[in-house]
Amino acid sequence: MSMEAQISTAHQDLDAFGHGEPPVQAPMNLTDRMHALLVARADALAGCPEGSPEETELAALADAIDAYEAVRWPQQGRIPGDGGEGPRTSSEGLG
Repeated sequence: MSMEAQISTAHQDLDAFGHGEPPVQAPMNLTDRMHALLVARADALAGCPEGSPEETELAALADAIDAYEAVRWPQQGRIPGDGGEGPRTSSEGLG
């Protein structure tokens, strides 16, 4: 399944959860899955040319990832290199 299809599926799951249908076993699992997909997409866009549509997408992804991480792991520090950045992978330079 393509990354876009996975993101779409995760979005549909979250939308269904938001509307109370069907009951979701583990909502945090869904949001963590969406987070992982967003980080993977951001990783794929890393190094894109300045001024490109990809750079705009990467900036939007960085904002979404940072906002999610601030809510999901509020006790974690966000100072780069302090060891408390949360589970972000190779997109450490986002945000």
